[in-house]
Amino acid sequence: MHELENKVLSVVERHDMLDSGEKVLVAVSGGVDSMVLLLILRSLPLELKLHVFHLNHGLRPEAEEEARLVAGVCKNWALPCLVERVELPKSAKGGSVQSRARRVRYRLLAKAAREAGADKIALGHQANDQVETVLMRFLTGAGPEGLSGIPPVRGRYIRPLLEVGREEILAYAREKNLVWAEDASNRKTIYLRNRIRHRLIPYLLREYQPRLEERLQETAFVLREWTEFMADAVAKTLEEWQVDPGKECFAVPVERWLSLPVGLRRAVFRRLFFCAARAGARPEFKHSEAVLHLLAGENGKRIILPGEVECKKENNLLFIGPRQEKKKTAAFRYRLTIPGRTVLPGERGLVETAWVPRSAVPEDWQRISCREVFLDREKIVSPLYLRTRRPGDRFHPLGLDGSKKLKDFFIDGKIPRPQRDEILLLVDGKDRILWVAGRPDERARVTGRTREVLYLQFFPRKAGDVFYCGNNPSMV
Repeated sequence: MHELENKVLSVVERHDMLDSGEKVLVAVSGGVDSMVLLLILRSLPLELKLHVFHLNHGLRPEAEEEARLVAGVCKNWALPCLVERVELPKSAKGGSVQSRARRVRYRLLAKAAREAGADKIALGHQANDQVETVLMRFLTGAGPEGLSGIPPVRGRYIRPLLEVGREEILAYAREKNLVWAEDASNRKTIYLRNRIRHRLIPYLLREYQPRLEERLQETAFVLREWTEFMADAVAKTLEEWQVDPGKECFAVPVERWLSLPVGLRRAVFRRLFFCAARAGARPEFKHSEAVLHLLAGENGKRIILPGEVECKKENNLLFIGPRQEKKKTAAFRYRLTIPGRTVLPGERGLVETAWVPRSAVPEDWQRISCREVFLDREKIVSPLYLRTRRPGDRFHPLGLDGSKKLKDFFIDGKIPRPQRDEILLLVDGKDRILWVAGRPDERARVTGRTREVLYLQFFPRKAGDVFYCGNNPSMV
């Protein structure tokens, strides 16, 4: 085997990239890196089943020629080849043309791998790409994850050339008489990466550090080890908190955050941020600092982060999730049919009511489901309504001596602010609140002197829709 092929095989084995006989989709642009990648994978003693994928973005005049080059090589080597063509409007939303092209490329790569039944997807990133990436992320602002650079393996994506330099690749290609395409856009210094490649790195190599590329690769390697360690610590923390990182909205008690070392607090925040943020959003140091200050600050504060992520501290909980625009809830008031069934408008569910004798009421009626209500008939004034809250609402919670502001009741019950305007209150003809959030009003309670009872049972449209339970509410 060629010396470079042995080097790549060593990288493949060290990172456990490939098993013998695996089916691999190889992304081939037609450039020298991807053409060398294809030839080396074809030459490794692993009996790999190779499929080739080429994407023509239609962004450059020479794109059609590159597609023909890749298809021709695959025909000569008897390799299956899929060529996809897409058009990317230059004025479309969603970031730069390059970022949109990248998203399309990865989406189509995943689709092609599924159709081909490929176990792995091989990409042609090499050592100089790694150096440029680390330096670019340092200049634009990145945390340890960003400065760890391009990973050799991420899921089924593998990069066998990541420890091979550009000069080694060119020498191998010439020795093997490979034909490849030159991408003229790689020389355009309007792009940051190209300015770093053609101007900054040569200057730093010449004036400051002749071993710059080696040092930056070492930096990426060390930080990748660190981020892997921290990822395990974050995963363990979220598991202990019973927080599912597969979601995009999170509510964690502040005391749990504050019990962590500061570095782990920051790492947990970044993990949850990426779950909640739009694709491509990245927090800066100032954003994680703002969240740490929010944890130590007062309730009722909120901040908006990149990627339309909202963080707020409420009832000693820290909420992280996609930004919620404040919507004014329309006032709701609807008369109940007593006795009988009332179907509430707006798909809010239904309510069934009946007059029952005192003897039919369970002795533990106060512990019955929060969707069931028992009230003394003689202590209420018909008709009865369900409505949403109003400014100044008060009621007499069962077991409490005196009245309480509804707002304070919600705060004490840790009911999130966005849900408070949605909760339905049971009121009588005098507009007295008789029941709220699973708590009856003291003034209409069933006692030993009660002769007849009004029984109501609520059936929300779906779990958690309108009704809350108890003093420490959970959605029903």
